[in-house]
Amino acid sequence: MKPTLTTERLLLRPVRSEDALHLVDLDRAPEVRRFVDQPEAPTLEQCRTVVERMLGIDASTPAIGFWIAEERSQFVGWFHLKPPREGEPAEAGDLELGYRLLQRGWGRGLATEGSRELIRYAFETLGAPRVTAVALEGNVASMRVMEKLGMRPWLRWEYRARGGGKVPAVTSAITRECR
Repeated sequence: MKPTLTTERLLLRPVRSEDALHLVDLDRAPEVRRFVDQPEAPTLEQCRTVVERMLGIDASTPAIGFWIAEERSQFVGWFHLKPPREGEPAEAGDLELGYRLLQRGWGRGLATEGSRELIRYAFETLGAPRVTAVALEGNVASMRVMEKLGMRPWLRWEYRARGGGKVPAVTSAITRECR
């Protein structure tokens, strides 16, 4: 069973079906979609499908998957810790860290705080050998978060976007020994 994790300001809890309403608010914001592969604002039905996919990943891998991030009982975004997607660079045993936050959560260290807790969980509880994170090259803020976490660029590559194009991306990584 996936645990609920807490930090100084965040509650990271398992995803629930009703979280689709939160994802609509998050993913409709153009500034949020700017550095993710989601060119169009989603509908509520599309967000329900995403939540069902998140719940499916969580059910098949109960200790990892997606967490909803709340600050003072208010939705602020989501985090994930899961195997990298097929086609993304990875080594055996890697877990990929990711997050998406509402704009009101930006610039306040929440991405670093939630990510630090998931990295701790990955190494101390799950015994993961390495945690990776992917950012599109233009996403300087996410690359800065990775740097604050002690992650180092591992590989530059071309991410295959939904529309078929390729976008420069960076995978950064941290090992248990280097944290």
